[in-house]
Amino acid sequence: MDYKVDYLSELLAEQIRKFDDRYSNLSDAEKGSVKLGFHLDLADNNIAVTDELIEAVKIEFSNSPMADMLIDYKQLNTVEITETQQETINKLEEGRKVSIVKFSDFGFPQLIHTVVQFVKVDRYAQYDNALYITHKPKRKRSNWVEIILPYQEVAVYDGWIDFDIDAISQTTITSSLHVTVKQSRYSSFDPQFMVDIRSKLNQNPLVTINSKKETITC
Repeated sequence: MDYKVDYLSELLAEQIRKFDDRYSNLSDAEKGSVKLGFHLDLADNNIAVTDELIEAVKIEFSNSPMADMLIDYKQLNTVEITETQQETINKLEEGRKVSIVKFSDFGFPQLIHTVVQFVKVDRYAQYDNALYITHKPKRKRSNWVEIILPYQEVAVYDGWIDFDIDAISQTTITSSLHVTVKQSRYSSFDPQFMVDIRSKLNQNPLVTINSKKETITC
């Protein structure tokens, strides 16, 4: 903690030195520039501002504006997690095998067998409560990150379910010894895809993100 406090003190000092004067002598506009630069340094260095860190700064630098700047930064970057979202995080614990049913980037349903590594709620673009699922898909060596936005419809099932998602989403037009021609039952991102999948699966999902209600339900 002492190292963190000293490091933050140096970051703030660097911002103040840009104006070649004491902080108390700076104008309001200059102080605002120092604060903005300090906040950008915190973000660039991925510094987690905790209550413990703020209290340590208050004790070590009681006459410095740093504590107030840290408090402002923490408030600006705090994401409120609802009770339902916390239940979702609790259910998708590390190491759990799950099957994620979601739309691909092209708008057609896909099934992902994977192992949960980490789940959190954070900001993404204009959304304050995007769900980040870090996971390692079956037969993959590296982790993937699914960013699920409130308007998207996604279902997460316990275990690796044995389910032919193409049989639900596609119909066969013609088939021969060499060529099989299929087409999608619906247009891209059609919610009926998810309705059909849920009706065929004899299993309740662990987590469902409902695009109509824009809420996460468990």
